[in-house]
Amino acid sequence: MSDRYAAWIRDKIAEHVPEATSDPAAALQLAHAWAALSGQGREIFGMETPAELAEREALRDECRAALRKWIPMLDKPTKDQLRQLLTAYALPISGG
Repeated sequence: MSDRYAAWIRDKIAEHVPEATSDPAAALQLAHAWAALSGQGREIFGMETPAELAEREALRDECRAALRKWIPMLDKPTKDQLRQLLTAYALPISGG
């Protein structure tokens, strides 16, 4: 079942990249997902994060990469909101 969740999460990440949607709120959803995959949040795309999840680290990295694609496209208020969200989760978007 964990593999099914991993596939679903991977599909949701793909739905939230800038190439798939023009809605900047997708960046915030990716931030929440990244937090959940990093052990800092409880929900990922509206679903409780499974305790056991295949490919958690790979999904976390994919989510972070998708989120980084949004950074140059966001207006200042959305970037500020994203920064506050990531600070609350203690997740740095830069580096690594």
